[in-house]
Amino acid sequence: MTETVGLLGYGRFGRALSGLLADAGIPHRVHDPKLDEVPPKLQAGSLEDLAARSTVLVLAMPVTAMHDALTTLRLLLSPTQFVIDVGSVKVSPVQALASVLGRDIPWVGTHPLFGPASLARGDARRTVVCPNSLHPEAAQRARALFERLGCEVTEMTPEAHDALMARTHVLTFFLAHGLVKAGVGKGIPFAPPSFQPVARLEEYARTEVPHLFNVVQSENPYAREARAELLTALTELHQGLEASAKAVRSPTAPPALLDVRQRIDQVDRELVSLLARRARLVQDAARVKSEHGLPFPDAEREASMLDTRRAWAEHDGLHTGSIDEVFHFVLRLCRDTVTRPDEEP
Repeated sequence: MTETVGLLGYGRFGRALSGLLADAGIPHRVHDPKLDEVPPKLQAGSLEDLAARSTVLVLAMPVTAMHDALTTLRLLLSPTQFVIDVGSVKVSPVQALASVLGRDIPWVGTHPLFGPASLARGDARRTVVCPNSLHPEAAQRARALFERLGCEVTEMTPEAHDALMARTHVLTFFLAHGLVKAGVGKGIPFAPPSFQPVARLEEYARTEVPHLFNVVQSENPYAREARAELLTALTELHQGLEASAKAVRSPTAPPALLDVRQRIDQVDRELVSLLARRARLVQDAARVKSEHGLPFPDAEREASMLDTRRAWAEHDGLHTGSIDEVFHFVLRLCRDTVTRPDEEP
């Protein structure tokens, strides 16, 4: 089937996609509020005109604008057409597509993993397609369209996609903006080759689409946890180096003792990191209970939990008489951290 593409949006990615469509001989039209930036031969003067001319509508716009655009577009479409988004996150756009178009108009979420810079470098073109059970044929049509553009297509759920992007795209943006904010690379007369990846990250942050950083960080449901884990790892690394330096500066204890102390410090650092993770989970549990109107406290849950911890302690050869005190402290610490009621969620 030969698709006729309607592009909603002519920003950096919209222009890049338009170029690929033209190279592949795929007819397409463009609608954008800044119509004067669209070549006249591609212009669709109105959304109605674009919808009437297209078999597939591509939402090449900020994720935050998609719901309103879909609401307007919905009245102009028929079940023979289909809609795709090309956002860098997938959970929230797919939710918008499902809530507005539902079963009536075919839709599918996609994420082309390329842009103007990577196309200019000649990098491999990859695209993620997120099939849905309401419109399996839409995923097949989207796959065929991107394969015509020379893309290698991978299918993933929106959740799996965003979890993967949190460990890659999110952290790349986070590191890049952190380097810019720290002034890394400014005013240096020269740099060793090992600095080149850092310089590229900094350049990436300075030249990216302005709104993309906030979208990637705020719309991806896994971004916060990924950032927190990275910061914890960097803190552990920093503190480990500090401890090593301190041991070198004060070598008064026997080397074997210094080694044991350093390992104890590392274990304690891991304990603190685990406590921080536990506090975040307690916060999540408290939020879920609040959303569902579940009551506090849960004495039965707490008593059962302490029994289990005693059994674990006994199995690992720890003194069980003190384990209750340890976990009462853990509970209190987590509550104090998340400022929640005085019982375990």
